Amino acid sequence: MKKIKNMIFLLLVFLSFSFAKELTLEEGLQLLYSNNYQLKTLESKLTQAKYKKLETFSTWLPKLQAQIQYTKLSEPQMKIPPQMSMFFGSAFPPTLTSDKYYTASITASQLLFSSGKVLSAYKISCLGYEIAKYEYEKTKKDLEIQYKEAFLKALLAKKVCEVAQKAVEISSENYKISFDFYEEGRVSYLDYSSAKLNYLNAEMNLLKLKSGYEIAKESLKNILCVNEDIEPIGEVEEILKKYDFEIDLRSLTSNITQLPEVKTLELQKKILKNNLYITKTEVLPTISFVANYNWTTVDYTEPYEKWDDRRTYMVVLNWPIFNGGATFAKYEQAKENLKQIELAKKLTVSGLELQLKSLYHTYIQLKESIAIAKENLELAEESYEVARNYYMEGRSSHLELLQSELSLSNTKINYYQTLTDYVVTLEKLRKFLND
Repeated sequence: MKKIKNMIFLLLVFLSFSFAKELTLEEGLQLLYSNNYQLKTLESKLTQAKYKKLETFSTWLPKLQAQIQYTKLSEPQMKIPPQMSMFFGSAFPPTLTSDKYYTASITASQLLFSSGKVLSAYKISCLGYEIAKYEYEKTKKDLEIQYKEAFLKALLAKKVCEVAQKAVEISSENYKISFDFYEEGRVSYLDYSSAKLNYLNAEMNLLKLKSGYEIAKESLKNILCVNEDIEPIGEVEEILKKYDFEIDLRSLTSNITQLPEVKTLELQKKILKNNLYITKTEVLPTISFVANYNWTTVDYTEPYEKWDDRRTYMVVLNWPIFNGGATFAKYEQAKENLKQIELAKKLTVSGLELQLKSLYHTYIQLKESIAIAKENLELAEESYEVARNYYMEGRSSHLELLQSELSLSNTKINYYQTLTDYVVTLEKLRKFLND
């Protein structure tokens, strides 16, 4: 019955892999660019910032407005006697002599002078667009790192499952051999029960690792924003060959000021400077030109020629004289914001330098560890073969075989874990490259 359950479980696992979509690291990157919701949101914000520039630029352009209005008064503003209306009625517009009238008007306006306020606002919108681009670039790099880390962890979990599966097969074979030896009286019951216990523990460990692999795949699906089942494929060694590069700490440190995080703060500083200037212009004049053309009638069915038409041309000077000290208070606030952004930039650069140094030391340690881990793996494989042959010949106990078996499994996992950590560290260091 137990064998049947195991066969059913293995069949289900096989079927799940059969219907899962195989995914390489590069294919996943393309899915990330096209599917990730965070990137799509930032693309929308980038488009929004682009149209914000257009909105600000339109302040310089002339404005044209048309209006149609019906007015009903309780009584006319001027009452002209009937005998006088014959002679002077046409000299007064319907807006004065009638209690109801229709008005159509067209108004054109053009800003002539704004003391630099509009120019500063346009510069701010341009800087906002640049910030949106840097934020998109930063988020894209961060998501690439998160994706590659999730992909490699899923690949590592898959490798660990394969190692655990191999451990189950080895322990199962050793268990069968121990059983035969026990039946023949060549080993004690203790050796036989130890072999059986090791086999059962290996099976339980495999079940836990498979569950961890499924969780790692779900994490990968989450960052890719896909619903279908996926199975990462590839070899960590091959990925390392493709993405490995030489690290120059001094060069990477000099690139920190070019990172999107720092560039964004520099642009925000420029925005604050323009805001500071706009605050100063609140007490400076603006000049506008306005032209208006009106048509008025008491009966809209009358011919157009009989409508009262009048033109108005204005040059408007608007100069705020005193606003209770509000402009001074806003100006001082803007200066403090400038100080804060400068401190934030220093803090960001300091934090990035610390992050870079930490990653660099991890990189050096892992680079040296890979060679050691590979040598350990070769020794563990050799030791297991010797221990297994000795046990088959009756020259050693099952405990020694068990120790070499566990050592081989742990060494394999440690090797793949070291490779994965090294590649992930490389990707985190890659963000400091000026490319």
